[in-house]
Amino acid sequence: MAYTLGNLTLLKPKKLVKEFIETSVEHLLINGDTTKNVKNRRIRYTLQYQYLDVDEVNAILAEYVLDQVRTFTVDESNLTISPVDVLVDIKGRQYPLSGRAYLENLDVILTEVR
Repeated sequence: MAYTLGNLTLLKPKKLVKEFIETSVEHLLINGDTTKNVKNRRIRYTLQYQYLDVDEVNAILAEYVLDQVRTFTVDESNLTISPVDVLVDIKGRQYPLSGRAYLENLDVILTEVR
């Protein structure tokens, strides 16, 4: 039961959002007919993490800095994602008030590559 990105085993995220991205052309004709030509369909996974410590953030950033296609898989009892080639992006870095601990909230965006 793990989330894997490249060689890194990720923690279970607070939230996982699966979003479909289409590259398409849509035509609306004068008589009211609509045609749509779908050129490409991809999936974007957004993993939202809360209260990560420095080591966990550095491990995720190490995968991001590679700037290469990475393999993403999920193997849980209620969610299975077969190996998918993705590009890694980081968004929404926030530093919540956490006393003496240095913690960070982070969004990891994985966009499917085809």
